[in-house]
Amino acid sequence: MGSTASKPETKVFTPTTPVDFSSTFLSQLEQSPESDYSRAQYTEKYIQDRVAEELKKLEAQTIKNFKQTTNDAILKDKSNKPGLSVTESNAKIAKLTQLLQDNAKLEQINITPELKDSRENVIKCLKDNQGKSLNCWDEVETFRTLVRNL
Repeated sequence: MGSTASKPETKVFTPTTPVDFSSTFLSQLEQSPESDYSRAQYTEKYIQDRVAEELKKLEAQTIKNFKQTTNDAILKDKSNKPGLSVTESNAKIAKLTQLLQDNAKLEQINITPELKDSRENVIKCLKDNQGKSLNCWDEVETFRTLVRNL
């Protein structure tokens, strides 16, 4: 009762046409230095090269846009004079420099000693509990709340 259902069945499919590979083809496959691993490595290298190439293009385009923007900002003249004097150029450069410095000051984050201590506690706990990161849940939550309060 039910003995046939518990035994695994093996099904063998035989093709209707004979499958025959030449011995040269089989020996070429056996002697091939490429494996799945090496093909994966070649694919990964190709992808990395393409990404690097695209990043170089984007970087060049960004530099070009930045230079164009700065040149337009420096050369833009409100009084429609044909040329700029040295003093006007220096004033515009000083104004742009001040603007960049103000933007840099806005991006700086003041890290409190309490935040530094909390960060150190998280790092210490993670080092002490390698492979058991859930043991550091309280330290991580404390660090998150402090970061949110910034």
